[in-house]
Amino acid sequence: MKIKIILAWLSLALISGCAASSTRCQIEGYLGPMEIEVRSQNQRITELRVLSHEDTAEIADPAFAEFIAQVLEYQTLQIDAVAGATESCQALRRGIEQLLKRQGFTDEQCFRPLPETPVKQEEPLKTYDVVVIGGGGAGLTAAVSAAQQGASVAVLEKTGSLGGNTIRATAMYNCVDDALQRPLNIADSEQLFFEETYNGGHQKAKPELVRILTSQADEGLAFLQELGLQIDTVIDNCLGGEHARGHYSKAHNGTDFIQVLGDACAREGVDLYLNTKAEALLQDDSGAIIGVTAAHERQTIQFEARRGVILATGGFGYNVEMRMHYDQSLTGDLLCSNAPGTLGEGIVMAEAVGASLMNMEYIELYPMADIYDGGLHNSIPNAINHGILVNTQGDRFIREDAGRDELAEAIRSQEHGFVYSIADDDFSTLQEDRDFLEGLVLMGQVVKADSLDELARLLDLDPVLLNTAIADYNRSVEAQNDPRFHRKTLINKIDHPPFYATAKTVTVHHTLGGVEINERTQVLNSQKQPIPHLFAAGEVTGGIHGANRLGGNSFPDCIVFGRIAGTEAARN
Repeated sequence: MKIKIILAWLSLALISGCAASSTRCQIEGYLGPMEIEVRSQNQRITELRVLSHEDTAEIADPAFAEFIAQVLEYQTLQIDAVAGATESCQALRRGIEQLLKRQGFTDEQCFRPLPETPVKQEEPLKTYDVVVIGGGGAGLTAAVSAAQQGASVAVLEKTGSLGGNTIRATAMYNCVDDALQRPLNIADSEQLFFEETYNGGHQKAKPELVRILTSQADEGLAFLQELGLQIDTVIDNCLGGEHARGHYSKAHNGTDFIQVLGDACAREGVDLYLNTKAEALLQDDSGAIIGVTAAHERQTIQFEARRGVILATGGFGYNVEMRMHYDQSLTGDLLCSNAPGTLGEGIVMAEAVGASLMNMEYIELYPMADIYDGGLHNSIPNAINHGILVNTQGDRFIREDAGRDELAEAIRSQEHGFVYSIADDDFSTLQEDRDFLEGLVLMGQVVKADSLDELARLLDLDPVLLNTAIADYNRSVEAQNDPRFHRKTLINKIDHPPFYATAKTVTVHHTLGGVEINERTQVLNSQKQPIPHLFAAGEVTGGIHGANRLGGNSFPDCIVFGRIAGTEAARN
């Protein structure tokens, strides 16, 4: 659904007596069409507006406002894209350039050089009890938790908005929930959750950390609900999982989580520093961490942390050089679902002060990504549970409830490197899911057909292979036995038209390695001893998931260990 926004008019005084020009255009934004308007007078840009767009509003809106303000101030498109919204700002830049040239601007007028700005003097030291580096799910959770213990807290976020990878996520939160699971005859327990997580990670995680994750996930969800998060009554299992224990927010995305955590930070008096990039950890003579050096608008700021620094900077999925250092196959031609800011700086900073790293070679490829941008949007809801995957010939090639690593490897090995996710009209009983899917059909991102033969024709698949594959699958559902691929979740047949299909590929999604921590989230050195006053939570850490991550486990990872880190640092 198109997101309509109203940005405040950002304008310069008009020069009287000169004719003004105003033009509009629709361009392709990051996630869909974007409509913009540009006004100019006497070869000066006077007004810019984004009238509508389909990008994630919580990320794009503040970025657009910041980008437009700079264009108007400096009268040039020679402006850096706002960190965290690079693709959206680049699309906006292209649209503005197009409209300015319609109004008679030359290349030189569109891209005037920026004036030289003198480097500002260093600001005085800023002092807090706890300094959190990173404004995503783990960082904001840590900040709220530390503030609830009475600590003064600063959050340093290098981009212009909060959210990190959390705000981009599909936002399933795994935890055992007897009240929701029992009426659905779902047999689950903390022990089953532990075993599925530990074994799903091929036993490469630290079992004591997995135990904390699985035993405290329910407390983490209760913490979010106390902060105001509304949870849907639907419970589901995510890609790569066996038991349905996944909870959704009402919005079914990460926006709700970040909104609730951001509001809690405001209530608790947490100071948020946006566009503030941490550059180094500060140590005293004993090796204890005493603060952070950060850059903000060409000035250096030192943040003193009296009790502790918490690393919550996320992973390094967007850093091609760094990921190829650990896995040569993850080249730059692979798509990536991460925020552009996930470059691994927190890991580098920690390593510089002696931190031990673990599981760095384990980098998760998500097997059901958009084939154009690697994002997690544009999927048929519940398609893994209620549908099948076929290759570009039209045949099944794997059990669809396999682990993410197994699915990703199988998809990468297919001809052309992508496959089709197929479901019928029984994919969901929720009206919001059905409305969402119809929107994707209208945008041409999902194919809809009244018969399997028509679907095969639209996708250029072998109709005999497709019909045979689905008939075999339907017999497996009836028998509750899949002799060909041994799929376990055989919920419903695919026999109720219309039929839906969308192309899917793999994307770099989650880096499973990072700094090594103990049960108190203290960062460990090479001798496995805590580095005094340094804590970490979220994707910057290793040892939580092992060699493979279960879908729905990243949110409790952020919340559970973010709460521990904030509490431990505040009490330090």
